[in-house]
Amino acid sequence: MKQAYINCLKKLREFRKNLKLNKDIKRGKLYFTWIKDKTEKIENEKDEEFIYNNMIQYTLKNYKIDKYTYERLDKKLKNIVNDNYILKNNNYIFNNINISKSDILLLAKKILFKRGNVVWIDFGFNIGNEFGGMHPAIILKNFNNELFVLPVSSKIPKEYIKIEQEYKNGKITFEECEKKKSKITEIIQIDSIYRFKNMIRWANITRMKKVSILRLNFNGTIGKIDGKYLSLINEKIGLEFFE
Repeated sequence: MKQAYINCLKKLREFRKNLKLNKDIKRGKLYFTWIKDKTEKIENEKDEEFIYNNMIQYTLKNYKIDKYTYERLDKKLKNIVNDNYILKNNNYIFNNINISKSDILLLAKKILFKRGNVVWIDFGFNIGNEFGGMHPAIILKNFNNELFVLPVSSKIPKEYIKIEQEYKNGKITFEECEKKKSKITEIIQIDSIYRFKNMIRWANITRMKKVSILRLNFNGTIGKIDGKYLSLINEKIGLEFFE
């Protein structure tokens, strides 16, 4: 497998050298990157230790459990935290690389990758209007090796741009502008994500999807959204898909 992969890369390099047009050079680079990423994911999928090793090396080491979160844990989870973390400046910091797999799985499901948390996901290459690339995503459900997520973007939706332009042109009032935006059932405006850069982001519920946990950036920031946004997501799912 490894040798075939190396031979493929050599041929791709030769292929790219023969490209002249800018659009073809760009496509050649995309093909090269896609094959590299896809090959790595296939290899990682076969490695039973990949997820655990990455969580120990990056996720657990980077994520601090604050005292507020700790106090809300059940007895079993508190024992896991006490056995594998040290308390420093009101935060529990991971310090046991020999933590058991079962403890890692429980921490992942109940603390790190639980509903309402926001993680970085590689959605891969997009076609047309599909959602692609590395983006934050709200976890809606954890299936252990898979996550059901709602992608989040910092790009203002075109529907909002049109409405805000009407407001700027004096055609509607601010109140009418906000009312019009609230009636767009598929879009949710998220004013802030805890632990993320303070900026407005948007989520389109029609882009919800289940992804492999291998798409997760284990070294990325883990944030969370306010409960009001989860309630709004549930409300808009009902309006968009069941009415």
